[in-house]
Parts: sequence; C-alpha cells; structure tokens
Amino acid sequence: MVFNQTEKQEISYLQQIINRLKQVISHTDVSVKDHVDTLAEYKDYLWSNKDIDPHEIRSMRESILNHFAIGESVIDKRQRLAKIVDIPYFGRIDFQQKNEDRSIIPVYIGIHTFHDTESRTTLIYDWRAPISSMFYDYELGEASYQSPSGEITGKISLKRQYRIRAGKMEFMIESALTVHDEILQKELSINADDKMKNIVATIQREQNRIIRNEEARTLIIQGVAGSGKTSIALHRIAYLLYAFQDSISSKDILIISPNKVFADYISNILPELGEETVPETSMEQILFEVLNHKYKYLSFFEQVNELLTKPTPDFIKRIEYKSSFDFIASLDRFILHIENHYFRAEDVKLTKHITVPAEFIEEQFHRFNRYPMRQRFEAMTDYILDMMKVQYTFTVTTAERNFLKKEIKRMFAGNNDLQVYKDFFAWMDKPELFKMRKSHTLEYADLAPLAYLHIALEGSTKNCVKHLLIDEMQDYPPIQYKVMQKLFPCRKTVLGDASQSVNPYGSSTADMIQKALVTGEVMKLCKSYRSTCEITDFAQKIRTNTDLEPVARHGEKPKVLQYNNEKEELSAIKELIATYQASAYKSLGIICKTELQAREMADKLQIPDIHFLSSQSTAFVQGIIITSAHMAKGLEFDEVIIPQVDGKNYHSEIDRSMLYVATTRAMHRLTLTYTKNKTFLLY
Repeated sequence: MVFNQTEKQEISYLQQIINRLKQVISHTDVSVKDHVDTLAEYKDYLWSNKDIDPHEIRSMRESILNHFAIGESVIDKRQRLAKIVDIPYFGRIDFQQKNEDRSIIPVYIGIHTFHDTESRTTLIYDWRAPISSMFYDYELGEASYQSPSGEITGKISLKRQYRIRAGKMEFMIESALTVHDEILQKELSINADDKMKNIVATIQREQNRIIRNEEARTLIIQGVAGSGKTSIALHRIAYLLYAFQDSISSKDILIISPNKVFADYISNILPELGEETVPETSMEQILFEVLNHKYKYLSFFEQVNELLTKPTPDFIKRIEYKSSFDFIASLDRFILHIENHYFRAEDVKLTKHITVPAEFIEEQFHRFNRYPMRQRFEAMTDYILDMMKVQYTFTVTTAERNFLKKEIKRMFAGNNDLQVYKDFFAWMDKPELFKMRKSHTLEYADLAPLAYLHIALEGSTKNCVKHLLIDEMQDYPPIQYKVMQKLFPCRKTVLGDASQSVNPYGSSTADMIQKALVTGEVMKLCKSYRSTCEITDFAQKIRTNTDLEPVARHGEKPKVLQYNNEKEELSAIKELIATYQASAYKSLGIICKTELQAREMADKLQIPDIHFLSSQSTAFVQGIIITSAHMAKGLEFDEVIIPQVDGKNYHSEIDRSMLYVATTRAMHRLTLTYTKNKTFLLY
C-alpha cells in the first residue's frame, strides 16, 4: 500500500510535518533559554564567590564551556529547522531494498535532514544524502546508491515532486523522469530575482554527476550560456561541505569571482543551502598580494575597455604572446638561466684574519637548491658560519652574521622583481613585448608573469585553502593558472564558457586549462535553461556554439528596431522601459558595449529608478539596471535591451563577444536598437 496515496493525504501529511517542526523549534527555544539562564547563574556564582577553590573554578569553567557548546549546537539546529518550515521538502521517492524483507520506504527530500527523536525516524532527508541521489539519477524501476557500507540496490516504485511555498502545497506531480518537464518549465518561467536562486528541486542528472563528483582533484566545467554552471559549482561546494564535514569547512574554501557585483549576486546560494558563506576574492587581488601591493597596474576591466575603444596591434600582440604556452616555456628556461648565471660569488672578508672563499659560497648556493633562490641567503649564512666555527673555533657576532648575509644577498643579481622581468625580455631579444605605461603603470598582462617570477625567486607562503573555485575560467590566460597551481596546490573546481570570453586575445579553453594545471577532468554542461528558444536561436546566429542544447521553452521573438537618429532611439528605449514597468517582470538589463556608453545612456534617459552598475559597484540591485556587457557577465534579467547595435559601434571580434554575452543575459524578452545601419554581426 502506498503511503499518502492521494494529494489530500499529502496535504494533511505536510501539515503534520510543519506542526512537528514548529513543536521542535519551540522546544529548542526553551532549551536555548535554559542554557542562557544556566550560564548566567554560573557567572553570578563566580562573581559572588571570588575565594572559591581553584579546583571548583576549573570544574565550573569546563561546565560553562560544555553548556556554551551545547547551546551553540541547539541554536544551529533551530536555524536549520527554521529554514525548512516554509518549504520542508520538494520531492519524494518510494524505495525498496533488494533481497530484503523490508517494506517500501517513503524518502522525502528537502534542503535539510529532519530526524524526529520521538519517533526515531528520519522524516526528511538532506538533498545531499547518499539515498537522495536516486531522486536525481533514476526513473521508476531499478536503482542504487552508494552508502558508507557499500552499494545499496533496490527499486523505486513511486516518484513525486511538490511545489511548496509558505507551508502550502501549490501542486504535486507524479514524476516518472528525474525532474518532470512541467516542474522545470514552471521554475524556468519564474521571473529573475535580485540574487541567484538555489536549484535543488530541479537538478538534472548531468548536473548531479558534477555536484557529487568526489574523485576529480581538478574538475573543469565547460558550460554553455544559461546552463547554470555557477549555481552547479556552488551546489557542489555545499555537497562537499556535507560529504566531508569532518575535514573541510566553509573557511577552507576560496572563490575567485570576476567582480564584487557578481560575488554579491551569488552570495545567498550557500546560506540558502544551509552552509556559511565562503571567502571570495578576485584574480587581480591575489596577484597584487603576491607582488606585495608594490605596483600600479591597468586592471582587467581597463584592459578590456582599451581593447574595445582604442586597440593597437602592438597591445594585442603583447597580450597574445603573454597568453601562450610558448611564453610560459620561455619563462621557465629563464628561471633556470637565473639559477645558473645570476649568483656571482665573491670572497668575503669576515674578520681581519678570516676570509670566506668565493668558491665555497658558490657551492652553498647550489647546495640549497631546494629553496627558492632568495630564501637561500639565510640558510647559506648559517651553514657557512657553522663551518667557520668548526674550522676556526671563534664566536660569531650578530654584526658579523648580518654582514655576511648582506654580502651574500648582494652577490645575487635577481633581487628586484621588475628588473628581472625586464631582463627576461632582453634575454629573449624581444624588449618590445614589455611596455610600462605612464606613471610607472604595468599592463594587466604583466601581473601574472611577474608574480610567477616572484614565486620562483621568493617562494610562496602557505595558505589554508583546501578547495579553490574559479569562475569565468575562459578570461584567465594559462600563466594565471600556473600561478594559481603554485599558490593553491589543493582540489579545484574551475568553470566557465569559452564562447563568452571578454578577453579574446588572452582567453583559455577547457583543454588549455587542463594543460596548464597538468591534470583535471573536463565535464560539459550543454543544456541551456536561461533563455527562451527564440532568444537562444538569435544568440546562436551571433556566435554559434554547437554544444548548446536549448530547453524547449518558448516566448516572443527578439526585436531588432531601427531608428533615424539617436533622439528617436532614446525615445523608443524610454517607451520600452515604460512597457517593462507595466509588466510583471522584475528585472530589466540595459546592456551597452562599454561602461562609458552605459554611463552616458543613464544620463540621457534621466529615469529615477535606473541603477548604473559600474566596475566600482559592489552590489547587485533588482529592477532596472544599466551596465556594460563586461559587468553583465554571469547575471540574468527577465528582459534585456541592447542599444546602439549599429555598424560603427559593433564591428570587431571582441565586439561579437560582447554582443553574444549581452544577448544571452535575457530570460524572456530581448530588444536591440540602432540608428541607420545595423552591425554586420546581426545579419
């Protein structure tokens, strides 16, 4: 007999679960109060009795710490339960183990586990639990999952999905497939929010394989536009925190994201999934820290902007070369050259009677070759002085020690990173490939190679990162991955889409990243869930991605509207905004090619509710946003307007990338506007 066979029974059962959850929450509130009161009593007792026995103080301290720990645990439990009262679960499978006389078990699946201590049964299973994997991986019939004791096989006899909001069941669907198309369509048609949403209720089989992959030391996810790769990567982090909770915590994970706005946009996913937020940084920040904050440099955003507005062949050539594997090979050969030629030993007169011979000093430089070159000076000094003590039996003063170390350091011609980097181009006979900008400003493409040299010469400090997540992988050249490998020799999840690069002269494909990191399993996400078929087809004409498979969700065709002059175009954009404001849509992105164009457009529109998103912005805001294609990457909007798609504005391959990125931000509606002649990229 099927447990809760009818929808009426399911609704009644849902109410029972919610009542039980509220009851347990109420008990935890009482428990927390008891712990707080007890701690207050201990505090008053200690304050009132200052002359008590030290043994009693020790015993009381242990009791206080114990009560505090239990209290924290109870508060944590209460927070988890409070999160699931509104949506206790979203799915169910009925599973019967093979070769067992056990009855069929109904497995309700939600964000968190809920184990009822009174009935001693698990009423809700965490979506990350081993048994829950069957919900995503199997249809009705034979199924299995990996438990701590080995593979459990059996049969799924029923699969259901629910949409529960604010404790009310909106609908229930009998589902033979992993995620019923009706549920998926309903979720995909929902309007965009101010934050990325968790997708536990609609995880697909191919996505689940990525989330639960425990074997790959480096997992490289190549996902098409709208495939949910960032969300999947964050769900993967949540899964790993659950599966390896004894060895990894949220503070051991680091996310490299493209900018602060995107970091804010994704910031709610892990808390929604019951995990603490994890540290976040940018590639620039990491490289700048390696170089001890010494240099002024063009930011990645400024590099892209220059390529969009005033590119020169020499600038492009410098970026392209520094993004090649040939460049990395040359750097490695130069580091070997430094090892063999940059240390020129000399005799050091240590005291009036003692001279340290140059040959002996040279020998020690090579003796300590396991150390980075600049770290050898300390070890060399100590070893030489130890040998001198043995030979001449004299006591070395601090001044003599410091003098010897200073002399040894002086013998090394590689103490200045920037000078060594300049030497490298002279050594290659390609001095034109290094250009310092005004006010001693480095180009962005020089940051990573300079950091790579610095690490080879100086070494890198150890960090506690156990898992590194790199988003927008296509925008980082191979040399940056080489630096990341040296700084973070830990497990990695790397994700992006080669078709969405805003760095066309310095981008990386999944295969290039695999080569740069020397290892890594590449997994693909080919289904696009974000845009309607009509918007996807339109974007595919700008840049064809043969891997992309759109999910069959239809809507209105994108419009490309022509106007006689800028005034008419501006007036039409205002009308489109008014139409949006009268609609049920929650977000509109007006995406321009550059930040300057976006700023000018915002000034011309003069609409009070528009939020201008610049490279300096730190938060994503819901509503009407005007920004550049670069800043829009990774974001999604119900509706998108792309102004100025004329031939003068969009005419190069990097412009094609920007246009592709802009069009693929739209979920439901897309409009492009131009004056006179439209760009050839739209033919």
